[in-house]
Amino acid sequence: MNPMRVLLVSENRCRDNLVPYPLGPAHVATALRDAGHEVAGLDLMFSEDVRGDVRRAVDDLDPECVGISVRNIDNQDSAHPVLFVEGAREVVDPVRDSTSAPVVLGGAGFTIFPAECLEYLGVGLGIVGEGEEAFPAMLECLSRGDDPSRLAGAVVRRGGSVVVNRPSTYPDLRRLPGADHRAFDVSSYDWDPPGYPFLANAESRRGCNMECIYCPNPFIEGRRVRCRETADVVAELEDLASRGVRSLMFADSLFNHPDAYAMELCELIEERGLGLRWLCSFNPFHHEPGLFEAMRRAGCITLSVGNESGSQDILAALRKGFSARDVRDTVTEARNAGLRVNMFLLLGGPGETRDTVEESLEFVRGLEPDMVTVTAGIRIYPGCELQRIAAAEGVIETGQNLLRPAFYLSPGTRDWLYDYARQVCDDTPGWVM
Repeated sequence: MNPMRVLLVSENRCRDNLVPYPLGPAHVATALRDAGHEVAGLDLMFSEDVRGDVRRAVDDLDPECVGISVRNIDNQDSAHPVLFVEGAREVVDPVRDSTSAPVVLGGAGFTIFPAECLEYLGVGLGIVGEGEEAFPAMLECLSRGDDPSRLAGAVVRRGGSVVVNRPSTYPDLRRLPGADHRAFDVSSYDWDPPGYPFLANAESRRGCNMECIYCPNPFIEGRRVRCRETADVVAELEDLASRGVRSLMFADSLFNHPDAYAMELCELIEERGLGLRWLCSFNPFHHEPGLFEAMRRAGCITLSVGNESGSQDILAALRKGFSARDVRDTVTEARNAGLRVNMFLLLGGPGETRDTVEESLEFVRGLEPDMVTVTAGIRIYPGCELQRIAAAEGVIETGQNLLRPAFYLSPGTRDWLYDYARQVCDDTPGWVM
């Protein structure tokens, strides 16, 4: 294989809530460099001239391939939807104007809507799922002039048809290197609360074994949870600390699963004395005794508990896999260990009524979390159980293109829920929509 010059572009400019470092593209950058390619990264989060910055990056490298990461599709706001993928055109167009090199799309958002994104942006190639193995394989295929349409994870558009090859396997994370913080400068992602939350991140595992009816994450990372070596994770944290990072977020879907692995990781972080503050997401279903205390000693300051509801009936309808009591116990124990707690309410799902909404509000108020994020209406993603439910109820059409956002709101909530939730957040300190 001939080494190639590759420009990787992180297109994400969404500044809602926490603003994460482009971790996925940074992992891909490492894999490409390890395969012998020359890699340059362009992070557009701080760009004030997107088209100009893209043209300059292309001129500087003269790339033989351009990879563009599409992280977010839209803002997931049922009343005021914004299609973020439109912003990817500001990247694709100047790339095409500046070079004839092939463009390859990837990223979490693209993986959910691969055919739709290729059609919408007029691009011919993409990679679904994780790119550390698939992208080098595609570059090898392109360098030989071979047809990439048979590659696992490849998406190829020709004429009016699109071939989408889902990944045949998900990589063993113990074999993959960490993120390349040279390709994408992490120094601007150093959140020092209460400043603006540009936040560095790291991951210790990928995959989610939950079966929530609305979540596309298992299509992105798979349902089997795969863990990195704890020593490799801590080495990456040490690298971040050496670059001046003080706060970070674990990007893991569920930090506490497997819980024995979480305990081992926390003990190693504490042993190294890195002095980092960190946040993570937590599944209320189960945790090993003493885990919260171990997390605090390792530097954890905030837990994001994905409860979504306080009604047992709605938790069951969403297939969350845990009970309201599990949520209460988790929040209580975490706060007793000295951790801040963020909670979430995802209102309007199947079976939701005014009574279940009030039940959830009362439940969360009683736990007195530090922050609550409320969403009224659930974004419908292809392949999720909620898509089938919504089609059966006539909320969407069977086979409807969902790139432009569609939302599920139960019949008993459609006329009032959004405005009511907005008023609750306006009246309650620490609650946001």
